[in-house]
This record gives sequence, structure tokens and C-alpha cells, in this order.
Amino acid sequence: MLTLASKLKRDDGLKGSRTAATASDSTRRVSVRDKLLVKEVAELEANLPCTCKVHFPDPNKLHCFQLTVTPDEGYYQGGKFQFETEVPDAYNMVFTERTFD
Repeated sequence: MLTLASKLKRDDGLKGSRTAATASDSTRRVSVRDKLLVKEVAELEANLPCTCKVHFPDPNKLHCFQLTVTPDEGYYQGGKFQFETEVPDAYNMVFTERTFD
């Protein structure tokens, strides 16, 4: 995650001096989805219960992660449940709440 956050900062610094000849794969444009996920992942990790662990196999791809749940009480106590998640590109759709009078 620190890698993507560093990449976002670096890209912001290059906005004014960007040229096509010097652009490489490491400085290519970051998607809106990835910018949103940087904030969401930080919040997720801060609020995740102790029975859940999140793992990012590739820190540059926050949209692909694994969640492991190990319940410590109830019927499923002692179990281990693994989920692989991929956040779609459509995640960048930001909906605004409207109020009607």
C-alpha cells in the first residue's frame, strides 16, 4: 500500500512537468478507482476486527486482495474462511446523495 501511495504522490508532483518521451510504466496515470482505494484501504485496516486479516499479494494492485476470517466464537469457531476480492473499474462511480423537498 505504501508503494501505491508513494506512486500517487510522485504522479502529483509530475503533473506540471510530464512529457510523453519520459513517461514510463512506473509513472503512468493512476485510475480514479486506485485513488479511492488508497483511502478506503486505510480505513478498512483501521476498523478491521481482530478475527479478520486482509492481505494484498501485489501492493500496487489494491483492487485485488484476500480476506481471511477466523471466528473466535459461535458455531464456526476455529474455522478459517478465505475470500479473494477484486474491485471492478466501475468502483470509481461516485454517487451523490440528493434530498428532495
